[in-house]
Amino acid sequence: MTTIIESLETVSLEDALAYLDTAEGDELMAAFSLARDRNLLDGSDKEPDEAEVHHALFLLRRARGLTAPSFDLMRVQLRQRVAA
Repeated sequence: MTTIIESLETVSLEDALAYLDTAEGDELMAAFSLARDRNLLDGSDKEPDEAEVHHALFLLRRARGLTAPSFDLMRVQLRQRVAA
């Protein structure tokens, strides 16, 4: 499987925009994909948990110069998607 990022240490603006483009602008889906790719680079094939997705969302937003996301709001959004 090919990942967009090459390092666990940094997420560039170009990386962030590539994840958002792949997710068709869906920030939460982009964060999930980034978290999954970070797990793969770390040698794990497990699905990311909420904390990993939140950290990925934080990295995506930071790379684009945006404010940090709310963990609680993100958890609600993830649960709504699962329920849908």
